[in-house]
Amino acid sequence: MSENKGLDIFGIKPVANAIDKTVQKSLEGIEGFLQLTCKPALGEVGLLIQDKVRHWRLCNVIRMLEKAQGKLDFNNDTFQLKSHPRVGLSIIENSSLIDNEEVQDMWAGLFASSCTESGTDDENLIFIDLLKQLTTAQAQILKYGVENSRKIIYPNGLVIAEELKIHCDDIFKLTGLNNYHRVDRELDYLRALGLISSYSGGFDPDSADLVADIHPTYLSLSLYVKSQGSKLDPDEFWKQELITKEQLDKEEEEKAKQEAERRKKENKKL
Repeated sequence: MSENKGLDIFGIKPVANAIDKTVQKSLEGIEGFLQLTCKPALGEVGLLIQDKVRHWRLCNVIRMLEKAQGKLDFNNDTFQLKSHPRVGLSIIENSSLIDNEEVQDMWAGLFASSCTESGTDDENLIFIDLLKQLTTAQAQILKYGVENSRKIIYPNGLVIAEELKIHCDDIFKLTGLNNYHRVDRELDYLRALGLISSYSGGFDPDSADLVADIHPTYLSLSLYVKSQGSKLDPDEFWKQELITKEQLDKEEEEKAKQEAERRKKENKKL
């Protein structure tokens, strides 16, 4: 791919001298990718290029698209997937405002999972709307909750995450926050979005310790899967790790027996 070809596609010849060489090289690396996956986005990126004030946003978009390209095993000769323009443009617009690596990676995953053979699938609009509302701290809590909770598959095929509790001090370490009121607000918002359980999510005001239940909902599991660049549903994505409801019930019965035995022994000592 020649330098002139790259500049022609994005329409940046008049401002080429003002563009950082590293950025220019990165642009040449993603132009073919966008040409195939979401051609209307070329114009959006072009606007970012021509406005020096938007240089920061342009760099964010480039990094996101490079990540997305990697998730799709991009090949100029055989690549046949496209993103619905409404989805692709929305991801570029929203990801341009994010410079956090973890959250950028989620946006890249959404772009990758948006690419289909028909290019008409707009389901990821649901997940775009959710991700664009998350703070960096919320995204980190959500990611931790999904990755560390066990997933249970029910007889009807739905996958639900098991209860997962975490102390506020551990949330501080995870997010870099240092104010438990702020953490409580972050958890409240995750619950309001339907991303952690509405029944027990967040801090328990009756507890002496600041321990939160952050187990993710099915919507949260789905957002995570899509943000990994996968088109699978949660039951397929975690197929090798799932436990059945029957296995869970047996575990709980065994725990109840062990607890009864422990109490019985303690009572004998009294």
